[in-house]
Amino acid sequence: MNGIDFVQTGETLYLSIGNRVERADLDEKTLQQVFEHSGSAACLLDDNAFSNALSAVATEDTSLIRIGQCLPATIRLEVSEDDMQVHAVSTAPFGGTPLSLNQLLKMLRESGVTMGIRRQAMEKVIDHSLHGEPGSELEVLIARGRPAIDGDDARFEPLTQDARERVLRPQVKNENEKVDMRDLGEVISVQPGTKLLRRVPPTQGNPGFTVKGLALEATPGKNRDLHAGNGAVVSPEDANLLIAANQGLPRILDNAAHIDDVLTMRKVDATTGHVNYEGSVLINGNVGPGMKVTAGGDVTVTGYVDSAVIEAAGNITITKGVIGQQSEQVDDDDAVPAPSVEHSTRVTAGGSLWVSYSQYATLKANKGVIVDKQLTHCHVITQGTLCLGGEGKEARGKLIGGVIDTTTHVYAGQIGAPAGTKTYINIASPTADESYLADTERLSKGLRDEMAMVKKLSKARQRAREEDMPSAKLKKFLQPLEQKLENHRRNITVLKIQFKELQKRAPERQMIIVHANRVLYSGVVLQGEYESKRIDENRGPSTLILKNGSFSYQYVG
Repeated sequence: MNGIDFVQTGETLYLSIGNRVERADLDEKTLQQVFEHSGSAACLLDDNAFSNALSAVATEDTSLIRIGQCLPATIRLEVSEDDMQVHAVSTAPFGGTPLSLNQLLKMLRESGVTMGIRRQAMEKVIDHSLHGEPGSELEVLIARGRPAIDGDDARFEPLTQDARERVLRPQVKNENEKVDMRDLGEVISVQPGTKLLRRVPPTQGNPGFTVKGLALEATPGKNRDLHAGNGAVVSPEDANLLIAANQGLPRILDNAAHIDDVLTMRKVDATTGHVNYEGSVLINGNVGPGMKVTAGGDVTVTGYVDSAVIEAAGNITITKGVIGQQSEQVDDDDAVPAPSVEHSTRVTAGGSLWVSYSQYATLKANKGVIVDKQLTHCHVITQGTLCLGGEGKEARGKLIGGVIDTTTHVYAGQIGAPAGTKTYINIASPTADESYLADTERLSKGLRDEMAMVKKLSKARQRAREEDMPSAKLKKFLQPLEQKLENHRRNITVLKIQFKELQKRAPERQMIIVHANRVLYSGVVLQGEYESKRIDENRGPSTLILKNGSFSYQYVG
């Protein structure tokens, strides 16, 4: 309507009514229509703006009346506590000035944000300021720091097959690719110079930064030495490579490689006697009741082990079953920890242990136990992962009854049995290496001795001060004593610093997982160092997590 206009002065919006406009003809609806078609339609009206304006026109001789505000765009920056993220919360203007790119950059600088700024996010904020619904909010991640990525630890890649890989890959019988489980081919024998094990060196990692420009240092990966066992040497051309020095059967165990002589037998029973061999032993048959096999390398059995004892410094592979008997035991439904039993079959590996299935046997392996099908009323002792029927969460095997003593994860398809069979899983802290334990004992003893000496000297000083002794004599006595006290206090400070550095080598208290991929039955008892948990009802796919000494349960079905 001619004669009606809207005037912006600063952030204030005024209604201007010309002298030619007949005041009596004005109403709220007319003013609202004119406002909506004006260039100030995005401004924020006061409450009852046009009603109050008409009242003012009727009672006052004025042509300029305040009706609202024309507010500029606003923005608020929210910096996370760790200075790794900045969120921008912007409000579109009510008819006021929009944000400019320079204004936004200036605000970031004033907040100390100088790195990790995302240009696309800035453009989104500016676009919202120009075209967003007046008063609407937009929140975007406008800057993001980069966390430091720690380096990878050294790892070791076997470059040749050992006895386990051979026995778990039987020979193809004919052109139709049928497999003969009894035909394992020739005994693997490597020649001098054969590549055995490669160390992939640790990486340094990638440093990071905060949005305020603070550099974040990456922790380099830990290095570990290659260990050349009997018959293996470090390659003269590559310090990260072990090669064979002799002909024989390769044995790979973590960061070490050995070349063993191999003893091959068809069976072990009363006709052969016990076996005690410094190298590796390959038995193409069964190990009978009452027999004992001891090897300085690996032991591979292609048949059954029945009420026998097998001990190996390396890995043990038993392609069929492990069968034994247990001492009679009185069941105690409330027994925690589990009641101990003895088994007629005991299998002990310095490395890892692989069996098809096992019942009523004690299985011990430092580097982990893998069972293809089922464990029934066994006692498993390991510092490595126990996997049944597959690795990780792909496990499909059954763990029924018995006792598991471990320091890390347990994966199975089924844990327990429908009848509520007691199945005990005891989880302890990982064992520290011998050098760490020795250093801990040495520093502890040193601290005890130094603190005892400080206490002794302090008492001597106190007694001297309490005695009626001439000042010159007292001074002469205290001067060397004070020096000794200072020296011992300095030693305590040094030992405490060394202790702090030693803690970096302490075994990590990792989160430990017990996972039942299909079903977790009642009767399963989990025991940590500080807490036990008893399963009182059947559950579907489940994960039990031990963290910081406490169990938590997750149903994942």
